[in-house]
Amino acid sequence: MSARRVWLFSVRTVKEVLRDSVNLFFGMAFPALLLWALSVIYRQVGQMPGARAMSIGDLTASIAAYAPVFLSLFSGMLLAKDRTSSFLARLFVSPMTSADFMFGYTVPMLVVSLAQSLVTFLCAGLFGWHVSARLLLGVVVVLPVALMYTAIGLLCGCVMSDRAVGGVCGAMLTTLAFILSGVTVPLAIMGETFRRIVQALPFYHATQAVVAALGGADGRIWPHLWIVCLYALVCMAAAVAVFAWRRRER
Repeated sequence: MSARRVWLFSVRTVKEVLRDSVNLFFGMAFPALLLWALSVIYRQVGQMPGARAMSIGDLTASIAAYAPVFLSLFSGMLLAKDRTSSFLARLFVSPMTSADFMFGYTVPMLVVSLAQSLVTFLCAGLFGWHVSARLLLGVVVVLPVALMYTAIGLLCGCVMSDRAVGGVCGAMLTTLAFILSGVTVPLAIMGETFRRIVQALPFYHATQAVVAALGGADGRIWPHLWIVCLYALVCMAAAVAVFAWRRRER
């Protein structure tokens, strides 16, 4: 893998991301809108007798961990469109490796994730969250989550059309991540079987890692984050392998 080739391809990917201004705005604005809506809902829930509302800190961390799910849609659709057009076919004659291509798609998504996290954390300050230097650690912890979602999107983009990626990453994955992350359904009220499934998947652990980072429980970050990192590495390795296989077929 060449850093120079990755950089050059990343510049092209950035231009494509900026050209899709509607999806980019949606990816940035939706977490803030979701944070506002859920903060209003939980504020009302907290006024009900016997009900326990989620704190604004935990809600902020949950939304920040959920927001990168949109990167799977961005990366997957971009790769699927490039794969079905003549763009990648022309680049296949270049010395770029499959890893160069995958990381060329990935690096800009991580930059988008940085901006997305900062927007989410700063907007949370408007809804009562105490903005502190802990948000910097939160941004860092969100990066492996963003890498995981980007890798899932690239893996889908290697084998699916852009329409199929929109259905899988834009509908199914976003719904699963929202339900299984613990944002709406607390793990404590789930049945034993469902709880085991949730704990085997990365979405809940991503949320808990960011909650620990923002809440000052640094010792709880890695026990959750390593599971997210494992999923990210496996999905990225699979995306590189499948892309290389599809490339050889041409």
